[in-house]
Amino acid sequence: MSGDLNQAKILRNKVNRAASKLKYNFYQTQIAAMHESGSHDWWKHMKTIMGLKTNGKSCMHGLANKTTDGDCGLLANTMNDFFVSVCDHLLRLNKSHKVFDVNEELPDQYMISVCTTFKAFESVKANKATGPDNIPAWVLRNYANVINSLREGVLLSMEWKMANVIPLPKTSPPVSIEKYIKPISLTPIAAKVFESIIMKWVDETLEGEIDAKQFGGISGTSTTDVLVELVHMWYKATDKLNSYVRVVMLDFSKAFDPINNHLLLDKLQSYGLPVHIFRWVATFLLDRAQRVKIGNEYSHSGHPNGGVPQRKLSGPNCFLVYINDLRTTVPLYKYVDDSTLFEICDRNDVSVIQESVDIAARWTEQNDMNINSEKSKEIIISFAQDGNYRSTIPNIKIDGEGYSTRLPCQTIRCDHFSGSDMEQTCG
Repeated sequence: MSGDLNQAKILRNKVNRAASKLKYNFYQTQIAAMHESGSHDWWKHMKTIMGLKTNGKSCMHGLANKTTDGDCGLLANTMNDFFVSVCDHLLRLNKSHKVFDVNEELPDQYMISVCTTFKAFESVKANKATGPDNIPAWVLRNYANVINSLREGVLLSMEWKMANVIPLPKTSPPVSIEKYIKPISLTPIAAKVFESIIMKWVDETLEGEIDAKQFGGISGTSTTDVLVELVHMWYKATDKLNSYVRVVMLDFSKAFDPINNHLLLDKLQSYGLPVHIFRWVATFLLDRAQRVKIGNEYSHSGHPNGGVPQRKLSGPNCFLVYINDLRTTVPLYKYVDDSTLFEICDRNDVSVIQESVDIAARWTEQNDMNINSEKSKEIIISFAQDGNYRSTIPNIKIDGEGYSTRLPCQTIRCDHFSGSDMEQTCG
């Protein structure tokens, strides 16, 4: 027996040494060089190492098998019809809008120089995804003359406003088009460069105008900033005896898609946007077209009545302006379209957060948007060991046209800085 044990130890040590050597070799050949690579190559390599798929084509084929008998072309058409239908209830922007009557000469300060354009194109990654024109980034240089031809009231070419919509599954595999697919718009690179220059001027005008509690799409802010600020306030509040925090997280349905372009332009104008910049932004929104791309299959073109495209530079900027006038009586923190309301209560206080939820609900109706009650949540945070007070707190409801939806609520009972337990869930 002792001989067998000694032999086992010898073999074990050999295996351990071999494993260590293999790990070292793997690091040297596969990992070490990645320290010098860009983020694109790093993620591509990591996905290869982990055996992950690098695209969602298989997901889309699975959805096609489920919904269109495997026909990806038909699936693309079905998706595009749905994406366009989200804003069918809106009045489409047209050239009769007053902004297109402006014939003033473009001021020199808004002339785009060859140097500015060259730098803008230089900053575009050579492997950046192309739009419907299929012109790669490395081809585009010295484009200032083309861009400056727009200065005398010429509208943007339709080719610049056509977008390839890439369906991004929210789950794998996606169960349905309506709830589990997110549209990502890819426009021509030349249009993106022009857009980036215009949006810098828009940002300059809007500086100091956007809600201080908006942390999304603002230079120098991030999700970390808003989370640190919120958690700090909640911890500080619940340090007090008998205090609890009531949090409501609102989710807007298809937030970027149902934006009323007429309302958006009115809001932009109220911030004193220079008339030529205002006109250019309106031109981005006028007569937009899109088609869904799945693999090598394309849908027919569709023309949405409103909305702003996601993943375009103008999209988040326009949305920040659109939601900027949403204010409530309790603190409201925003990260682009994610909105979090909260109030700090004593057990003997009367909760007033329902009033703010009602204000938000009225705002969404007035601005042609909808609150997604399925994804909106309420959370109650407390350090109290006795949870009986929960029964005295009225449920949050979202009232709409003839219906009332009660938000699902989760109560978190925390042990000071050492963890937390989910006390109950009520629907």
